[in-house]
Amino acid sequence: MRFRRSPDPPEAGFDLTPMIDVVLLLIIFFTMTAQFARTAGTPVDLPRQRGEPAGRSPDHRIVIDIDRSGALILLGRRVSIADLARAVKTEVDRSPTPPDVLIRADRACRSIHLNRLAAALASAGVRHWKLATEGQDAPETKDGEA
Repeated sequence: MRFRRSPDPPEAGFDLTPMIDVVLLLIIFFTMTAQFARTAGTPVDLPRQRGEPAGRSPDHRIVIDIDRSGALILLGRRVSIADLARAVKTEVDRSPTPPDVLIRADRACRSIHLNRLAAALASAGVRHWKLATEGQDAPETKDGEA
């Protein structure tokens, strides 16, 4: 019995469909992530003060914006102080560790709005929060060291 050899060995097929699916999912993921980052970043004129350098962003962070008129903005939407307090209280109760709260207050905003927000955060169980500032370069000394 003589077996015939085919002149060309069979080629192994490579299916690109799963790779295309993964690439499309990555594109959707990065598009959505960029959209959320843009939504969270309301334009606010921050106070110009030297502050602590921004370290690695914690996983559990709540960012609250206060515009010049004193309106509170959470995740790109205006909210009342009562709604904000309820949302923060829910996050505090749900998380085993207290959330990192960052307040981005416009420098033209009256301080009474920040005081009201601090009282609402305290009633929601948040005792520590950070106030965002726009970095300001330190004055240089003679030798160029800050």
